[in-house]
Formats: sequence, C-alpha cells, structure tokens
Amino acid sequence: MQATELHRQICAAITRRSLVMFEYGDLIRVVEPHRFGVNSAGRPMLSGWLRAGYSRSDPAGGWRNYLLDEIAAFQVLDAPFAGSRPGYAAHDARMREVFCELTPSAVDMAAEGPYIVREPMPSSSTATPADANAREERNTTERPSDTNDTAPDRP
Repeated sequence: MQATELHRQICAAITRRSLVMFEYGDLIRVVEPHRFGVNSAGRPMLSGWLRAGYSRSDPAGGWRNYLLDEIAAFQVLDAPFAGSRPGYAAHDARMREVFCELTPSAVDMAAEGPYIVREPMPSSSTATPADANAREERNTTERPSDTNDTAPDRP
C-alpha cells in the first residue's frame, strides 16, 4: 500500500471513529486511532488506544504509539468506537506535525456545572391527605440540632 493511501485511510478512520487493525511487531493489533502525524524524530506515527487483549506485555490495552514504517496489513474496520479515551490530550508535544486527530464530540466534553436537579413538589391542590401527613411527620422528626458540636462522633 502506498504511503499516501495509508495516510488517507488513517485520517478517514479517525474522522469516522472507526477501529483499525494491523500487524505490528508480529502481532495483530486492534486500535482506536486518535492522532496521526510526524513525531519529534521526524517519523510518521499513529497514536491510539490499543483494545484489550491485543498485547502480550499489557493485556488490558491502553495508549500506544505506532511507527508507520513498522505497520503491515492495515485495515479500517467497519466497527466504530465511542470517542476519546481518558488521558487523551488535544495537543501532544511529541508530535511536531499533526495530519489529523480525533476531535472531541459534545458527549466527550465535560459539562459545566454543577447542576442541581430538584424533583417537583406536589401542589396543594393535587396533594392527598396521606402526603400532608407524611410532610407533617418529616417536619416533626427532622428538626436541626440546637447544639453546635463539631467534635467527631465517638463510640
């Protein structure tokens, strides 16, 4: 496979969030590609999350970098992955040039907060006598303490 065709396939897989499979170091790897570019030594490199079960040294998988000139039998799989993995940094100083990289989706981005969700209270017009009795019971049993004891509880 020509280098330019391999580059195109890698960027397409990153854009579509598709798993890739290839041979690397005499082993088959299944990887979630996150970034593709040129490393600080000037070599084309793929950075991605190795799926669990595809490494003898670390069967749990994790972050790996793969030099393109050591990749063989590259395939884009028809299997998507959810998005960026923990520890993914949008900018990596180890890559001096980036051809393509995973962009975080709205799902990946942390939501600003904190958000407080409150359950609606039944209105007095729809409340039953049982609801009124339960509220009265809570009001009489859940009174705050008048003491200001900040010492920890001791047995």
